[in-house]
Amino acid sequence: MIPIRTFLFALLLAPGALLAPGQARAELLVGAGFLNGVVGPNVEWAWRRTTAWVLPGAHIGSQGFQDDDLRWVIGMRRRLDGGTTVTNGFFGGLLAGDLGGEKSYERLGLGAELGHQWVGNHLRLTVSGGLGVLQPLNCSDYRSSSQCETSAARERHKLDAEPQLTLGVTLALRR
Repeated sequence: MIPIRTFLFALLLAPGALLAPGQARAELLVGAGFLNGVVGPNVEWAWRRTTAWVLPGAHIGSQGFQDDDLRWVIGMRRRLDGGTTVTNGFFGGLLAGDLGGEKSYERLGLGAELGHQWVGNHLRLTVSGGLGVLQPLNCSDYRSSSQCETSAARERHKLDAEPQLTLGVTLALRR
């Protein structure tokens, strides 16, 4: 079985492998983004109909902004309506990263999104929603060892793979 971190790294490299040689030129977009509690700078490479993006940042949880732990989400989007990345329209995409973590642990997941982009001369706004699957976690992956001493406690605090709704917003500057 492939470790999830290896799979996520391969997903980050996939957009370059999927592009035709004629699409090698990309527009670099830099801005801010939010996706399921991860807030930070958004960096996006936009080709003619496909984009690849990375969102490193901090987690906003029930106790507010937690800047002591780096979180991340990566993804790839493709225009659905035959349009280009420099025009308004709908897109579909794949994403991976910390889709369901909390303050003391990250919970990686994979998912798909559907969204819309609004493109102006100098700004690009995207809003998306989707569905992902979160990785299963054992008790010791996210709780202290004293809470996982007995087999009953380990079984009670085990998190199975589960679905996760996603909500994302990005605002990027264009040249």
